Amino acid sequence: MAYLKIFSLILLFGLVFKGSDAYCSIAQNIIVKQSRTGNWAHGMPEWKVTITNQCSCPQSQVELKCDGFQTYKYADQSILNFFGNVCLLKNGQPIFPSETVEFLYAWDPPYPFQPISSKGIC
Repeated sequence: MAYLKIFSLILLFGLVFKGSDAYCSIAQNIIVKQSRTGNWAHGMPEWKVTITNQCSCPQSQVELKCDGFQTYKYADQSILNFFGNVCLLKNGQPIFPSETVEFLYAWDPPYPFQPISSKGIC
């Protein structure tokens, strides 16, 4: 019985001190928002994409779904790189807790960027 109590205590402390953010869910912690800037490029509306890491751990190798993405205005390659159907943010460098990454593109309709993977650094 004492072993069960000790095991339960170790498990509880492991969960509390390791933190639930050690394994942040990309779907819940990498937030993608878009808004129109009011500018136009080649007759297409310009969109501002804001990506925020809401995990308490830095996230590296953040990838977005980009299949079928088109634009008349390309983002700075230090922010967004295309590899087939995947976009890599910041060349795979960490996005720190509460950090925001932004880029612009021009197309209509807006592209539904979705985070698909990242690596937590805790």
